[in-house]
Amino acid sequence: MILDFNEIKKEDVLVAGGKGANLGEMTSAKINVPSGFVITADAYRDFLKVNGIDILIENGIKKSVDDEKKLLNEAEHFRGKIKSGKFPERLENAIREKYFNLGNNTRVAVRSSATAEDLPDASFAGQQETYLNVQGIESVLNAVRNCYASLWSNRAVSYRLHQGYDQLDVSIAVVIQEMVESQKAGVLFTVNPVSKKDTEMQINASYGLGESVVSGRVTPDTYIVDKSGEILDISIGSKARQIVYGEKDTIEVQVEEDKRNVRAL
Repeated sequence: MILDFNEIKKEDVLVAGGKGANLGEMTSAKINVPSGFVITADAYRDFLKVNGIDILIENGIKKSVDDEKKLLNEAEHFRGKIKSGKFPERLENAIREKYFNLGNNTRVAVRSSATAEDLPDASFAGQQETYLNVQGIESVLNAVRNCYASLWSNRAVSYRLHQGYDQLDVSIAVVIQEMVESQKAGVLFTVNPVSKKDTEMQINASYGLGESVVSGRVTPDTYIVDKSGEILDISIGSKARQIVYGEKDTIEVQVEEDKRNVRAL
């Protein structure tokens, strides 16, 4: 039901989802990955079964067939049942133990990790939710339920329908991972997404947590780097806002004027 990153390989997508499998692979490669664990797709299926939601979902999908409006109405019902569901006692105890092993009231990211593999003409990345700066076991458990529910969001359900993907074939794992209170963060593409050159990498970076870059809320700095390490091009973004820790969740704040034209990296 729960696996540490060092127990997971890239082949374990059906168990740990895409994110979980990749985190396991990076951990095995000795990359400095923040500590955490994966609540497996089997745990999600057990959660559904214990709460009688698995039958509800199966019947709801059969009833709606390919009628998108009916399907979205059913999905809303699924989400409500999932959010009010109870964890099997053994699973809840295991989550509590693993969370407390990370430290006292550790801030964590609770990240959906769906088991649907990307197809040549469809990408399932970003279809489910991630919750940042989650603190306290009750908040963690609630965020896990919300991740489960996000598998049945209108966006995810419609996307699977239009891509011809069987709604019953998909499952979800959840990654619980320590937050890093970064002053600067970003995203690295190992192939230049603009030129498609596999000898170049692109880095997008800004102040605060990486969520501001991922969500597109800021215009970040952009670096094009040759894989030998040479910087080929730099474009300084406005970086007017940054996402930082709040008391609960994360908040968006203004970046000081004198920092905006300085390289984030």
